Parts: sequence; structure tokens; C-alpha cells
Amino acid sequence: MMKALVIVPVLNEAHRLGAVLDGLLEHKEVLDVVAIDGHSTDGTVALLEKYAAQHPEINWISQADGEGYGGALKSGFRYALQHDYDPIITMDGDGSHGPEYIRDFLEKSRVYDLVIGSRYIDGVRVEGWRFRKLLVSKLASMYVSYLLVKPIWDFTSGFRCYRRKIIENIDIDGLHATAYIVQIQLLHFTYHHRQRVKEIPFIYRDTLDNVSKVSAQSKWATFFYVLRYRAPLLEILRHLVYLKKEYERFVEEYDELINPPVLRSFDKENTGGALRLSVGVMAYNEEKIIRRCLEGLQNQQLGAHKLEQIVVVSSGSTDATNAIVEEMAREDSRIELIVQPRRMGKASAINEYLAVARGDIAMIESADTITYPDTLRHLVAPFRDAHVGMCGVHPMPVNEKKSFVGYAVHKLWELHHYMALDNPKCGEMVAFRNIVPRIPKYTAVDEAAIEGMFVRDGYKLAYAPEALLQNKGPENLRDFVKQRRRIASGHRHLAASMGHAVYTQKPGNILKYIRRSQQWTPKAMLYTFLLMALEAYARFMGFIDFYLRDKNPFIWDISQSTKNINNS
Repeated sequence: MMKALVIVPVLNEAHRLGAVLDGLLEHKEVLDVVAIDGHSTDGTVALLEKYAAQHPEINWISQADGEGYGGALKSGFRYALQHDYDPIITMDGDGSHGPEYIRDFLEKSRVYDLVIGSRYIDGVRVEGWRFRKLLVSKLASMYVSYLLVKPIWDFTSGFRCYRRKIIENIDIDGLHATAYIVQIQLLHFTYHHRQRVKEIPFIYRDTLDNVSKVSAQSKWATFFYVLRYRAPLLEILRHLVYLKKEYERFVEEYDELINPPVLRSFDKENTGGALRLSVGVMAYNEEKIIRRCLEGLQNQQLGAHKLEQIVVVSSGSTDATNAIVEEMAREDSRIELIVQPRRMGKASAINEYLAVARGDIAMIESADTITYPDTLRHLVAPFRDAHVGMCGVHPMPVNEKKSFVGYAVHKLWELHHYMALDNPKCGEMVAFRNIVPRIPKYTAVDEAAIEGMFVRDGYKLAYAPEALLQNKGPENLRDFVKQRRRIASGHRHLAASMGHAVYTQKPGNILKYIRRSQQWTPKAMLYTFLLMALEAYARFMGFIDFYLRDKNPFIWDISQSTKNINNS
């Protein structure tokens, strides 16, 4: 088992370094220490020689002239790689970084690739600083955070713990000599390579000598150097909105990006036989339709397959939805009810379902849709191919076509059908191999998020045109625009958080199918033109919502006009 190494850059720390080394020696069973001396003139070298002679766990290196703090890290990193240490901790030798936090660093490094001791997480944790110095430091960290768009409070902290793989993959010779710049370099590299980062709080104790070892020139150099790593302007604007509203959510979303859910494996040799099916029904105040939805599932003609489980997740319902489901569950043991006391978003409800899904194939259906007797049988047929990970149904809206909104709903699902025949895409009800542990918490386009996970791992998507599903689109213009706007914002969030762009995100992909399916009557042409204009408006407003208003609506306003399907 590899030991940890603590790198301690020192310059004229003779009167404080001994206490630091004594504190580190309390952990000598799990770590060694290498001090990097920058040509001290106060007795620091003599102190290092004494400790090195008495303790085999301590070594020291004399740094070349003019290399600065960054040069000390270079020497320490090379030493760590040459002597097979993992992880690698950096800390100051003046007592400002307490050795008592070493255990916390080592524990967190089992999960995270870079652990940062933060002075500013969970409040300000600094002792001995004047207000002016504290204010300047905090504003500098905010400046870097705004420009880099990374979920970190303390960018310049030198109290860190790196996993060896980070140091192995950096250009050590390319590290900057300036203290603040090299810290930002290392953090940028870590995020760029999608390594996991965690901040933990610690109390920074000032040395009280009132002399900063970082010159004003170096601070200004850092100010401008940060611009090399700045994020695109739109991302910076979005980050400002995040900090104003929910910084914790920003941190969680970034962690999802760095540590996405990993699909489980399954037996690819046994995909042609009978399948066990689980269906999750996501419900919110569905008393008008939930019974018909569940009866549709109960009456499925599945052939050799078996519907093993129907899980209704009722998220904050305040009507009779729960009572109806409980009544049906008493008569059918396959039906289970999970109640979320308050609405937490559809993704949260889906994750509740995924935690209990037992079938070979998991399905997700909205409670305001109705299946046909053979929907599920057609939906699972593509899974005979072991390379298929996910399949979508063929939604059939029941809206009247006479009005513009009714025409628009039918036109969009008609386009969905034609596009899915050539480029399979999933919506309304989906089936997928039960290998998804969870989906991203903050997504408003759950089917597309699951689709992105399977595409990422090399699975094929399928479309089952014979798997028909009754659904109902909005019946008024306000609900229609609200729904399209939410979807547009959700797709932008999906691309930013998972790197997955759905096929319809590019308008050019849609136009060719409009030409293929368009009826060339005056009314149809007028309605189609109006629909295109409305969709452009919804996408623009989704753009504004995502970048400037932080409206990734993972908990969205429900369109009440979609809640009841009158025809059977």
C-alpha cells in the first residue's frame, strides 16, 4: 500500500516549522514528509537537517534559485512520483495549515481526486487577518470563481491533497512559479480532465508577521493570468445567476458532470427470451386519469413476457390520486405506491422508482397517458438485440385538430414519429434496460437524460412505431408555450451538464421533415408557419431562462389542460 507524501515549501520558517513537523510526525504511520527549502537564511536548514537525521519519515530538498513557490511544488511532485507516493498533500510550513486536518484529507481522498482545504466554505474560517486583508482575499476568490465557472470557494488555498494520477498527467515543467497562479493552473487542469474535486473547511491561522510572501506584482499577474482560463461569456453570466440563487445546487450539478451515473452491466448472452418488466408511473394530482392509466397497464397482452411491477410515485399530490392507487393496489399486488410528501421534480420521482425496480426492463410512463393492450409487447421487442439500450413509444395525441394549438400538438408528434423512424428518439413513455442506478437530479428532460446515458456508453436507441400511447398535449396557447419553453431550457441544460444534444436541438434537422410531411393547404401552411415562429420564440426564451434566469425548471408548473383524456 502506497504512503501519502506531504510537500512543505519553506522559506525562513525556523521558529514555526518545528511545530508543523511535530504535528505531521503524529501521522508518520501513513505518510512521509519532504520539505522544499527556498534558500532560507534563518536556521531553517539546520532545523531540517536535525529532523531528517532523527526521523526517517522526513526528507528535505534545497530548491534552485529563482523558482519560487511553483518551483517548490515542481520539486515536491517529482520527488513524489520518483518514490511512488499516493496521495500527495501540499501545505505551508508556517503553521497556517494545521496538521490536525491531515486525517480529513486522507479520508476524502479515497473518493475525490483533489481535496482542497477551504477558508471560505461554510462561512469564513480565518484567524488573525485584518478586515481589509480578508475582504481582498474573498473578492479575489469570487473574481476567479466568476471567470472560471468552477464550484470552488477558495481557489488559491495551498492546503491540498492530490491523487497521484493528477500529478502523473500534468506537465510539471509547465507549472508557473507564482504561488496563486500555480494553484489556479492545477485546479483548472483537474477540472479539465474531469477529475473529482472536494472542498473541506479548515481554520486558517495567520502567522501574524504582517508580511506577505506574495508580492503585489505577483497578485496583479494572477489577476490577468486568470483570463487565460475564463469560461465562455454566457457560462459566466449563468454562473452569476447561480451564485445569486443556489450555489449548493451549482456544486451538486458540477459533481454530476464530473461523476455521472455509471450504467450497470447485464448478461448480453440471454436477451432473446421472456423478460420481466417494471413500469414506473410518475403522478402529480392525477385523480381524473390515474385509474385508466393503471387499468391500461393491467390489461397488457404480453405473450411470454411478464409485467412484474407497477410502481406509482406520487410526488406531492393533494387530490385523490393516492387513495385511488391504494384502492387498486389492494386488488393487484403488482401495484405499489411511493408517496413523496412534496414535489421534488420528476427526476427525483424517477430515482425513487429506479431504486426499487426489479424487472429486466424498466419503463417510465407519465400518469396522464394511456397504453393500448399491445403497447408494452411492441415496446420491448427491440431488446432482442443486446446492443439496444433504450426504446421509445409512438405517442398519439387526442387533441382536436381544428384549433391552432391542437394542430401544433399533432404536428409536433407527427414530426417526432417521422424523425424517430430515421433517428430513434424517446419521449412520453420509454423502456430501457434496468441498468440505470439514477438519473441527474436537476434535469427537466428526463427521457433525454436517460437517452444520453445510453448513447454515452455505446448502446443503440430504438423506436417502436407500433407501440402506441394515448397522450394529450396542451389545449391553450399559454400552456403550449410554457411546455415548449421548458423543454428548450431543459435541452440546453442537458447539453451543458451531460454533453448530450438531442436530434431536434438543431432546427435544420427538423425542417427537412417538415417539408416531407407538410400538407400544402392554405390553413396547414399558415398554421405550420405560426408553429415555427412560436417554436423559435420558445427556444429563444428557453435560452434566456437557462443562461440569464436560472430557470432549468426541474420542478415545473403543470399544464392543467393536459390532465384529462376524454376519449378511449
